[in-house]
Amino acid sequence: MAGLPYVRKALSNGINALVAGTNTSGTPIVCLSGWPQTAEAYSEMLPPLSKSHHVLALDLPGLGDSSPSTTGYTTKTISSILASAVASYLGTSTKYHLVGHDVGAWVAYPWAAHPQYSSSLVSVTFLDGITPGLFPLPEYPLPDAPNMKLWQFSFNRLPELPEILTQGRERAVLDWLFDKKSVHPERITATKRDRYVECYSRKGGMSAGFAYYRAIPEVMKDNREIKAKGMLKVPVLTVGGAQAAGRLMEGVLELTEEREKSRYLEIEDCGHYILEEQPEVASKELLAFIAEVEK
Repeated sequence: MAGLPYVRKALSNGINALVAGTNTSGTPIVCLSGWPQTAEAYSEMLPPLSKSHHVLALDLPGLGDSSPSTTGYTTKTISSILASAVASYLGTSTKYHLVGHDVGAWVAYPWAAHPQYSSSLVSVTFLDGITPGLFPLPEYPLPDAPNMKLWQFSFNRLPELPEILTQGRERAVLDWLFDKKSVHPERITATKRDRYVECYSRKGGMSAGFAYYRAIPEVMKDNREIKAKGMLKVPVLTVGGAQAAGRLMEGVLELTEEREKSRYLEIEDCGHYILEEQPEVASKELLAFIAEVEK
């Protein structure tokens, strides 16, 4: 559509991508969104990033306009589906920076550790995503404040009940999440919310999102096995919203052997939805990190 800072591209494996900056010479940046959002979550970040870089924002399988996975929803499986699509589009010899938010950050970890796909990565950025199996589990019952942020980890994994309770109420559910987990919910605009509701109201839309959470036990097992095999071999930027995951994200630095080039950042005046609450800050810091890594 006219006026948008991107064009849509259909990649292999049924993956939908928002593509910007195709005429720039900078190293490509591949961005992964989370739940309950779509690739459009990166809309405000695409203009500054694409001034100097070719940028792809991807819908995860089953979310947005990407086809559902036919082989499961563990992040190890999803990372292979997406990495293969990116390799087909950019070329197997093209190196790129990988960025993941929320569930997208979960997917970025096995991607960065994969013996085949990791060789294409220049860096990995994890944005406010508590990757299952890599962080200590909180004790139950959770105090009210963390329970407001983490209840979906339990609810979304239940069989059948999430679909029963959310069918026809997708807007109310998504509005609650955006309003309660943001410092600036007004920055997740009505247009954005309409897009998310449209996608998750489709047949199977909410179920695909829940599938990522239902796969968590297997994801935890996979991630612990990956971690036991060794550390990531790329620089890492790990970012937490000050009123969301915050300093918990600093622990991601322990996952890479490239500690000197890696860093942690906390974004002030920001909740969980960094891409929309603080897109200018997030873009500036990401570009600064990329420039430092590429020196």
